[in-house]
Amino acid sequence: MSVRLLHTSDVHLGATFKVLGDRGGDQRRQLQRTFANVVGLSIQERVDVVLIAGDLFDSVAAARLQAPFATEQLGRLGDAGIPVCAIAGNHDPLGAGSATIWQGLATRCPHLVVFGPAPEARVFPERDLTVIGRSVQDRLSPDSPLAGLSGAGSALAGDAGAPPSPPGRPASRRTRHVVGLFHGSVQRPDFETKFGLITPEEIVGSGVDYLALGDWHSTQNVSTGAVSAWYSGAPEMIGVDETDSGNVCLVTLRGPGQAEVVPRRVGRRRAAAMTVDVATAGGPDAVARMIRERADGDLALVVTLAGFVGLADHVMADRLREDLAPEFFRLEIRDESHLRPEVVDPAQYSANTVLGRFVRQMHDQINGREGEDRAVAEEALAYGVALLEGKTEILG
Repeated sequence: MSVRLLHTSDVHLGATFKVLGDRGGDQRRQLQRTFANVVGLSIQERVDVVLIAGDLFDSVAAARLQAPFATEQLGRLGDAGIPVCAIAGNHDPLGAGSATIWQGLATRCPHLVVFGPAPEARVFPERDLTVIGRSVQDRLSPDSPLAGLSGAGSALAGDAGAPPSPPGRPASRRTRHVVGLFHGSVQRPDFETKFGLITPEEIVGSGVDYLALGDWHSTQNVSTGAVSAWYSGAPEMIGVDETDSGNVCLVTLRGPGQAEVVPRRVGRRRAAAMTVDVATAGGPDAVARMIRERADGDLALVVTLAGFVGLADHVMADRLREDLAPEFFRLEIRDESHLRPEVVDPAQYSANTVLGRFVRQMHDQINGREGEDRAVAEEALAYGVALLEGKTEILG
């Protein structure tokens, strides 16, 4: 007997999106529309259980405001006979005032199981399924959400009369399928975290068939050993640097250790990134064309300008963004290009001219700065030289 699950997390209902300016309200409403899509997909696919791996709400305050909407959508799943297993995440932790909100949701939605701050198991005998979950109690806790699960998981999911299970699986099982539901970050070399760190050893030791994780907003497969472990990612775009968000995971469990995971896109807005080498692009107009080719009213695009350029190829990032921003949901241009060293050589310009004096003054400014301050000074030099030489086309 196989079991089908829909795994989602990090919905962040009520997020303010202040960084999006006047687009923030639209994206906040889009989170609601996308969560409604998630519910609709669950019903359409006739899944056996929906898993919500934390951060359904963006904050405790948002939870209070969004609880009626969440009740309405969760009610649709109840009407369809689909149970829901949910945990609180680090944005809506049980210990920060949202416990009563979660309790209220569970009261109004009898098909909703909200796990507490200690590992608990919920058995669905008609589906031959056990779900083990644990809510975040304190958003600043350094403890792994999987701490102690290896032994606890066996005890929670097991039955003393059941036959032995293969290595890496709970020592005994009450049901054919066992799933874990947790919120935290998996340890990896390129990612530093202080809270809720999950180690690969803990994933293997959990012994579950599928580990439904929340916290990362991008869909990622972090399976380790015999345990299939995934972050579903946020179903709708939360941050412009999260290029793999907008999905849920449809999971089919065919037996112990047999999990098939298929990410399914549900979000409307997308985040993407591109890097343009200004030195080889062919000038400001060519850079503008390259960006315009990606134009999409639902795309949040982050463009990084790179390379060493001369004055003729220098791109005025702010002006370019102003020109192209209406063609995107959001356009961010990060200028990491630099003027070639010879461009700022004062020896190229006569010291007895306004242009020469300007170049020398800016040369001193550039040499005395680093990072973003240096980039600002370089842009001022390029802009000033263009104006003094009458080359206003440098504005791109």
